[in-house]
Amino acid sequence: MAEIRRETPEDILEIRNVNDRAFGRPDEGAVSEQLREACEGLVSFVAVVEGLVVGHVLFSPVGSR
Repeated sequence: MAEIRRETPEDILEIRNVNDRAFGRPDEGAVSEQLREACEGLVSFVAVVEGLVVGHVLFSPVGSR
């Protein structure tokens, strides 16, 4: 069974790998990293099985400032 928890800095490389594999190209992993750097209020969770990140979901604010 997967553990769902907030991402940690140690998860970043695994998150990129999960996103790249899920979408079949490296652009998707880069988008998550750019959002993480640029957005306040970002919420990001990982699914972990046996110590490995196997899923990722990221919520970012949408709207104009």
